[in-house]
Amino acid sequence: MCMKRKVLLIQPTIQPVGVEILKEHCDVYLAPDGSEETLIRCLTENACDAVVTRVEQITARVIEACPTLKVIGQHGVGLDNIDVQAATARGIQVLNVPDANYVSVAEHAMMFVLALSRNLRAADQAVRTGNWKFRETNIPNEVAGKTLVIVGLGTIGRDVAQKALAFHMNVVGFDAYVSAERMTELHVQKAQTLQQALELADFLTIHAPLTPETRGMFSTEQFRQMKKTACLINLGRGPVVDQAALAAALRDGEIAGAALDVFESEPPDAGDPLFALPNVIVTPHFGGDTIDAKRRCSQKLAETVVQALSGQTPYNLFNRKALEERG
Repeated sequence: MCMKRKVLLIQPTIQPVGVEILKEHCDVYLAPDGSEETLIRCLTENACDAVVTRVEQITARVIEACPTLKVIGQHGVGLDNIDVQAATARGIQVLNVPDANYVSVAEHAMMFVLALSRNLRAADQAVRTGNWKFRETNIPNEVAGKTLVIVGLGTIGRDVAQKALAFHMNVVGFDAYVSAERMTELHVQKAQTLQQALELADFLTIHAPLTPETRGMFSTEQFRQMKKTACLINLGRGPVVDQAALAAALRDGEIAGAALDVFESEPPDAGDPLFALPNVIVTPHFGGDTIDAKRRCSQKLAETVVQALSGQTPYNLFNRKALEERG
């Protein structure tokens, strides 16, 4: 079907199941790293038709330098590492995998909710250091009956909602693109404004993409509108939250806790003020990186890259509408 098509992978690459699918149909090349210069060299020297990226930046310069490029495949959901506008202008198809890791991310969100409600980090440290009396002075909370606000009711947010409902939580959604009727079908109450959502939240979990509208969406003013007992969770994109403002809000007791899987810059600086706070839980942006999700993501991406290169229109063609309008 596309035996002569050429695909560039970047070390470290996608899971073996995806690599094997690509090798079955295409000639596969491997870039030793994801720097701009390396990508340009490997793509042009091998006249590649497609590149599969995970976190590497596919910039306008890379796109313009590689005239044979027809498909960019993103191993994951977020596309902020790809200049989609530049790709569309060149007629390049941009694929992502919006439905491979949502279960893993939703489970991670609920893990954060439970860990924050039970002061898990501090309790663990107390036991390790011989402070058994921690149990007498730090009384945890149940999550049943508490209100979870979900910012972004996409695939991940909807799955978080279903899991939270199983824990008998009250679920409120804030998403301008999801109607109140649709939320009602999901047993979710729609918040009409962000302020309303903030005031209701015992826990607030972010599953919104990074856009000009969402960058810095949560900062000093928003934290002041939350309950002092509320906790914030971010599994969306780091820059949606103003980290300096978050650290100040946590330090000053404006909110009770936070759990982050994503950061303004990654990897974060080791001296980040958040790391010195006992009411913060952090993980290394791997909420969606379970073995199960990685395998699904690699398989789906490889299959759809092959489809795109063979002239088909895959289900996960992100810039489909823009390409159609371009003609």
